Amino acid sequence: MALCKNGSDAGMSLGIIASIAAAFSCGGILVLTKWMMNTGMTSVEVLFYRFLFVFIITGVWFIIKKQNCRITFRQLVTLVLLTVAGYGGSTFLLATSFNFLPMGLATMLYFTYPLFVLVIMTMLFKEKLTRVKAVSLSLAILGIFCLMNFSLELFNFGSVLAIGSGLAYAIYLVGIQKSSVKSLDNLVIVFYLSGFSCIFFFVQGILAGTPQFLAVDVPQLLMGTCIGAVTVFVLGAVAYSIKCIGSTKTSLIISFEAVVSLILGILIFGDPYNMNTWIGSILMTLSVIFITRENTEEALVAAEK
Repeated sequence: MALCKNGSDAGMSLGIIASIAAAFSCGGILVLTKWMMNTGMTSVEVLFYRFLFVFIITGVWFIIKKQNCRITFRQLVTLVLLTVAGYGGSTFLLATSFNFLPMGLATMLYFTYPLFVLVIMTMLFKEKLTRVKAVSLSLAILGIFCLMNFSLELFNFGSVLAIGSGLAYAIYLVGIQKSSVKSLDNLVIVFYLSGFSCIFFFVQGILAGTPQFLAVDVPQLLMGTCIGAVTVFVLGAVAYSIKCIGSTKTSLIISFEAVVSLILGILIFGDPYNMNTWIGSILMTLSVIFITRENTEEALVAAEK
């Protein structure tokens, strides 16, 4: 992706497009992940192969393009931390919560991360809480609760894991914007993030006694490759969007993934739905529309100056 020019009309628009594309792609990843788990693979195995193929794909890209992917020691340490306490930790906690909650329910709880992003940015980095951000966040949270049908089943160990995955993802989003890795190329971030995640899940699988990571068939490998390719795009798009419009707005827009995964689950897996399902979808859509409108207005003001 081209370098984003913060504050410019084109940069803001591209950041919005990137985050919306990431939301739709993430919904596809959940469908592919569920299919792989339905074939008998454990969640750790799925995540291992997912990031393995991401690492291979980005590595081959760097070799073909002869692109330099060197980073400083400080950036290396930051990326390791963002893997364990951020993106890698988030995916692990979410996958583990599937053992205690229905997959759709756990995914909805994971989408509390915009709240954590907003709290972190407001309390630690003194980011201004605009009225539009507050309304968008409120609509997103209310929409998620509607999508979950206000179920009391949420109050168990699985819900803690799922909410924890949201917190970890919020740490990743803020870390990309506020740490030393902000200056890195998007694909460089993806390359190292996937490599460290691959190691993280391999070790996790060994410690958990998961038998024979390589004992998979050809269809599973092909599906793992597809997930890896889509993940490369998602991680790159999210990193690009954060640099253009910030972590708070990016997290709010890509929370629309909840609606995408919900609809795909209904169409492909026959997941149940009711009136609360559609009300929640509408609220989530309105949340995206409001935050996108604020970005457009900010871009116009910047252009006038």
